[in-house]
Amino acid sequence: MTDNINRQRGVTLIVVLIMVLLVTLAGIAAVRSLVLEERMAANSLDRSLAMQSLENALRYAEGIAQAQSTATTVNDGFTAATTSGLPNGSYSATACNADKSDPSPCTTAGLCSQPTLGCTLRSESGGSWATWKPTATSEDSALAAAGVQYLIEFMGDTFACGVSNDPYNCSQYRITVRSAPGGERAFAQLQSTYLAFPK
Repeated sequence: MTDNINRQRGVTLIVVLIMVLLVTLAGIAAVRSLVLEERMAANSLDRSLAMQSLENALRYAEGIAQAQSTATTVNDGFTAATTSGLPNGSYSATACNADKSDPSPCTTAGLCSQPTLGCTLRSESGGSWATWKPTATSEDSALAAAGVQYLIEFMGDTFACGVSNDPYNCSQYRITVRSAPGGERAFAQLQSTYLAFPK
């Protein structure tokens, strides 16, 4: 009888240990799931803040493009093609990205002259990205703290203005904005085409 009771006490201990192990495993799984959900929520917030910053930067860059199209000397912020005699921003490189006889097609202010057909997009080849930082605290975010980068490419001034019977003399700009690369935070990029009426 005593042996029987001792055996039962030993079985109880084993059953309790197994139950504690199962509860511990369930707790660990719940914590891992919670951490994963927290990361997902943080990434979603990061992306949302990044998109808001990018949209603000896109409007800022569109303002620069509009100012360039109506400047006293149109596109005076863009690099002029010195050998072809074309106006500022109209680049006639025979090779991609640079022509040894012309200055670099991009400025440090993020203004890039007309791209050569068939070349790699400047947004993919590095380019001379300029940085925009929000001025108001409400526009700031963890992702925008490092600044949002932008490129403005002049695409030409022979585009239809969109109004019937209107001549093809509108300037077109391709604007690319991206969150500053690096780190483990979410990365986002936007691109738009901006059409500016002649002055």
